[in-house]
Amino acid sequence: MYQVNFLPWRIQVQRRRGAFWLRVFALQWVLMLVVLTVIMGLLRQQQAQRHEALLVLVRQQAELTDRHQRLQQAMARLSRLTALAEQYDKNLAYNRRYLRLLQQFSTLLPSSMWLIAFESNAQSISLRGLSRRYEAVVQFEQQLATVPLLQSYRLAEVARRQDGLFSFALVAQWSRRDD
Repeated sequence: MYQVNFLPWRIQVQRRRGAFWLRVFALQWVLMLVVLTVIMGLLRQQQAQRHEALLVLVRQQAELTDRHQRLQQAMARLSRLTALAEQYDKNLAYNRRYLRLLQQFSTLLPSSMWLIAFESNAQSISLRGLSRRYEAVVQFEQQLATVPLLQSYRLAEVARRQDGLFSFALVAQWSRRDD
């Protein structure tokens, strides 16, 4: 059975209630849209900050990479220069050894004797020379004992040439110590 409402105030109350709930529903939607807009704005701001931070880090990485490459180049250059300096020092010590040896030879060689060949490697030297007297060759060999740069020397050959001079060959080992 149907009921008929003849009272207009009930319709007005129902309309007011409907309008109230409609406004509440609309307000919820508006609040939800405002909250979503604020959240989206915050997320965009956060994303922009992160993007800026990323750009700063990328610039720093590029700068550090450049510094690293320059450092690697400097290290390689330092290594090359160190190797060159070490080689120079070795060559200088090697050349000083020869200089000392030749200076000592100049005082040890008898006046009737002269050297015509001087060959060397890392372990030994080979001397060739000429002398007017055999005794000068023997004297030179004996005086080699006073040369601290040489050890275990020996006459390899002594021969008289057709012109009356004695040719000799002497082999000696370099001393392990550097005096």
